[in-house]
Amino acid sequence: MQIIMAILSVALLMLIDQASAQSTYSVSVSRDANVPELNEKQVRQVLEDASKALQKDSVDNGDTDVACDVTFTLNGPVRTFGTVGTSPDIVDEQHRDAVHKVDSDVADVDFHVKVVKEIKFCRPGAGSFNGCAFPIEFRSIIVVPPGELPDHLLWAHEFGHLTGLGHRNSKCALMTACSVAGLASVTRARVNKEECRCLRGGLGFCPLPDPVNCQAADCE
Repeated sequence: MQIIMAILSVALLMLIDQASAQSTYSVSVSRDANVPELNEKQVRQVLEDASKALQKDSVDNGDTDVACDVTFTLNGPVRTFGTVGTSPDIVDEQHRDAVHKVDSDVADVDFHVKVVKEIKFCRPGAGSFNGCAFPIEFRSIIVVPPGELPDHLLWAHEFGHLTGLGHRNSKCALMTACSVAGLASVTRARVNKEECRCLRGGLGFCPLPDPVNCQAADCE
C-alpha cells in the first residue's frame, strides 16, 4: 500500500509541475517592405503584451479561464522582405505559401511572424483575414500591421493555431471563431485548461480540429 501511495504522490507532483511550468517561445519577425516601418521596440511590446494576456491573474482561474504561463521573446532584428512598389504586398492564394517560407531558415526560433499589408486568403471557404497560421507545418504566422486591432491577442491567437488549437464560439475566448477585433472590448481574453495545455505544449502539440464558423455566443 505504501508503495502505491508513493507512486501516486510522484505522479501527482509531476502533474502539478507540468501545470505550473513556463513555456517560452522564441520568435523571428519580418515585415513586407511595402508596410509601415516596424521596429524592435514595437515588436517587443506586442510580444510582452501577448505574454501578459496569457499569464493574466484570472478572477476565476477554474477550468474555463486559467492563467497560462507562456512567454514570447524576439530573436534577432526585425527583418524586411520584398521590394517597395514591385513585390506583392497582399497575400492571396498564389502567394500565401511563399510568404510563409520567407526567412524560414532563421535559426534558433520556434516560429516566425510575417507582417503584410493585407490577407485575402488563408484557407478555402473563408474571406479576408487579419492573421493566418495555415498550413501550420510552416511554423509561421502572417499578420496585418499593428494598428486598430488588439495585435498582441491576434499574434497569440494565431500562435494558438500553430499548437493545434481551433476556434470556439465564445466572444471572450482567445481562440474565438469571430474576429479578434471583438476582444478589444472584453476585460481579458479567456483561455481554458485544455487550450492552455496546448499552448504550453508547443507547436503541433494538439490535433487540429475541424473549422468552426463564427456564431453569436456569450462568454464561455
